[in-house]
Amino acid sequence: MTLKHSIMHCKTKRSTSCIGSCYAVRCFSHIGQEHVTTPPLISKEPNLPHQQLEKELLELTKELIAIPSTHSRPQEITNCAVFIEKWLSQHGINYERQFSQNIPTILVLPEKGAVPVLLMSHFDVVEADDDILFQPAVTDDRLYGRGSIDDKYGVALSLILYREHLLRLKQKGCSAAEMPIGLLFTGDEEIGGANGAAVAANRLTTEFFLAIDGGRPNLIVNKEKGIIQLELVAHGTAAHAARPWLGRSAFDILTKDYQKMRELFTFSSDDHWHKTMVLTQCHAGNGSSNIVPELARAVFDIRYTEDDNPEALIASIRSTVESDVTVLALEPVFEGAPSPYLDLLVECSQGAQVGFEHGASDARYLSQLGIPGAIWGADGEMSQHQKNEHIVIPSFYSLYKCLDRFVTKIQYGQTTR
Repeated sequence: MTLKHSIMHCKTKRSTSCIGSCYAVRCFSHIGQEHVTTPPLISKEPNLPHQQLEKELLELTKELIAIPSTHSRPQEITNCAVFIEKWLSQHGINYERQFSQNIPTILVLPEKGAVPVLLMSHFDVVEADDDILFQPAVTDDRLYGRGSIDDKYGVALSLILYREHLLRLKQKGCSAAEMPIGLLFTGDEEIGGANGAAVAANRLTTEFFLAIDGGRPNLIVNKEKGIIQLELVAHGTAAHAARPWLGRSAFDILTKDYQKMRELFTFSSDDHWHKTMVLTQCHAGNGSSNIVPELARAVFDIRYTEDDNPEALIASIRSTVESDVTVLALEPVFEGAPSPYLDLLVECSQGAQVGFEHGASDARYLSQLGIPGAIWGADGEMSQHQKNEHIVIPSFYSLYKCLDRFVTKIQYGQTTR
């Protein structure tokens, strides 16, 4: 549904009592700002008292952190999905659960398959060496625990924000179908998102998405690097380690190939917005300590920008090295298109700038379909995936307030002109 079509949708669908109070940014055209006159915004306050709302945000995040939803424990990922579903049910919010390759995805949409703005977050987390990371702890205005910043807080924020705005609508006699936002919760972002966001993106229609999974309070991300993962396998000739001249070490071949590949990644800049390569896994031999290794294997993580041609880069690597090259993954660059929703988000952000980030997220799956979007989040002081993973609590609360303003302005048609 385009923005322009949504104007007609608003006019024909909404009841007389709701038509003035429930218009949204979606009543604007991409090519012109087609404005519908609406009454002034009459309530900006959440339904819960301020301190109670903040306490609930924190406590719900703690409960989510306590579920060790890593991919080595697939049942816990399902348990986390069930927890979210129970919370939605307790608050009278309809949802749909989807499964793809045993990965659960939860969709909350005001109308089946369509929503003006989609908020995305994920409930799977990276592995933890110590289960103490699943015991949330608060120290010095920081909430510590696995998933605190990546991305259990995003789930908690989305749930409570949706509930509060749904309550406001119902207090005005409107129905859930008038909600200007929907929610997408996925269970496989940390392993690529192929069965979560990638599948869900083809089953819904939205005009703008916001992934609450990256960025920081002063940076709204609308561009991320693409990913290439390569496996190199070198083949040598085995021999007894006492007579190495009778063999040829596959590890020597692999290390020479590594040096050749590094020559393709020599360019550098202060902002690091260029292609990079990291050797992330390496193994040689068959486990014996007295044999010249016949096989050696390495995995490389390559990040590239919109200025690079990934297919040409892979072809260049293949022509440079002796090892066999297998492409394990090839993911596109995320580039967010212009949108009045992005303009509104910046207006509500208290001074955030729009820019790029070096990581990757599920945002790429929606941008591939031509859907405008962005990535934004609270402050984790770059602690994602680390033993001291945490979220700065005041930034959590501040983000909620900014997104509350964002959704309120959509709901009441108070948009950037």
